[in-house]
Amino acid sequence: MQTYHKIIAVSGGLLLWAMLQSSCEKLVSVPDPVNTISTPQVFGSEKQANGAMAGIYTRMINGDNPVSAPPVGDQSFAAGLSTVMGGLSSDELFFFRTTADKSWYLPNINKLTVFDAGRSGGLWNSAYTAIYGANSVIEGIAGSSSSNVKDSVKQALTGEAKFVRAFSYFYLTNFFGDVPLALTIDFNKTRIMPRTPQVQIYQQLVKDLQEAAATMPEAYPTATGERIRPNRYAATALLARVYLYQRDYAGAVDAATAVINHTSLYQLEPDPDNAFVVASKEAIWQLQQSNTAVQRNNATPEGYLMLPTILKTGIAQYCLTDGLMKAFEPGDKRLMWIDSTRTTAVVGTPEVTAYYPVKYKIGVPNNSYGAPPREYYVMLRLAEQYLIRAEAAANGGPGGLAAAIADLNVIRSRAGVPALPNSLSKDQVLAAVAKERQTELFAEWGHRWFDLKRTGKAHEVLSAITLKQPWAGDYQLVYPIPVSEINVNHFLTQNPGY
Repeated sequence: MQTYHKIIAVSGGLLLWAMLQSSCEKLVSVPDPVNTISTPQVFGSEKQANGAMAGIYTRMINGDNPVSAPPVGDQSFAAGLSTVMGGLSSDELFFFRTTADKSWYLPNINKLTVFDAGRSGGLWNSAYTAIYGANSVIEGIAGSSSSNVKDSVKQALTGEAKFVRAFSYFYLTNFFGDVPLALTIDFNKTRIMPRTPQVQIYQQLVKDLQEAAATMPEAYPTATGERIRPNRYAATALLARVYLYQRDYAGAVDAATAVINHTSLYQLEPDPDNAFVVASKEAIWQLQQSNTAVQRNNATPEGYLMLPTILKTGIAQYCLTDGLMKAFEPGDKRLMWIDSTRTTAVVGTPEVTAYYPVKYKIGVPNNSYGAPPREYYVMLRLAEQYLIRAEAAANGGPGGLAAAIADLNVIRSRAGVPALPNSLSKDQVLAAVAKERQTELFAEWGHRWFDLKRTGKAHEVLSAITLKQPWAGDYQLVYPIPVSEINVNHFLTQNPGY
């Protein structure tokens, strides 16, 4: 299965158990496999244990080297790759340079193969790296007998690691379907692990998130109170999403309500442009990027990927489709999350106007080496919770259609578009939910790709898009398992159709 790496400890300061060895050795070739990490060394103090978790987040957002040349978003599910791959595979983004780069063009036309799988391998490898890190923390805490780490801290960090594991598995299973469910770093177990049915993956997500929400603190576990490490409500917010995907509508309503009602921490930003800034009250969880990465400087990975090199005239590689642009109503304030450039994809061809997302305003044209970030990368935010609760209520969850319409109107009010009437039918409300999810969550974490698949709309919508003709088949709705993984673990099987 996935490339698990050996662990190294980084001494000094927080003793960031930050990195797994970067040699990219396959799991079966790692020498001297062990069942647990060196718990006395890594978890001899609370400072070290917290450093272990901080190291996981550093790698998720910055990759193997926080100051290496970008774009890490080409490689990490948690640093823009989920957004780009999901957007290209759906009806949300198109690769402006067409065939210039097959790794982006093939997912855009939904014609991946096992040997031309685009950047999907990066999703797999980076997610399993985060899972390995989370499992290492869980096992390290369980095996630690240090009196320097209080039981309450052990419980909180174990919950935090389970949250990271659940977050990573959510994206793995939604991109790849059935995937190996690794709950240990035991080499002897993981090296021959087959794929686990998605229903069991979701059961584990619920278990992990329930336990995380019960043990993680309500306050953010950072000295400054910044939301760059998850708290109890981050686990609850992700649990609401998982319940929705499982069609547990009562559970989705309850979990989303717990987050929405915590108004002392969370509020929709009146100005949509403030939803993605460092101090956003709407953010439930953010990751803090390095501000000294080569070229990327203080930009978020996604800002670096999405913005053109020159505003108004440079090439924006990942552009918004006509279908998405037409989904916005006149006067929608969320159009401030979109900008345009007048350019050409190929020298000598006519210029065209291309639209691209600017939820993150800092990119190549205006970033600054070493400058304090003005934006952090938003992993979870409050607006989604209203949309989760609306969809769940419309499908029979507590509150029914009236509550669903009320939640939709909260989102629409912030966007500056007219309120929906209370006379809408169930089908009309669900159509309104889909539309608001499309215009509110565009270019975020592959939401549109997952929404089309889970609601059964993917074939109808995607097979009619000119760029995706001829439609290769619905098997493309999950990505191929990386062939390199199957080659080293013969218990893995390929997704049908590939």
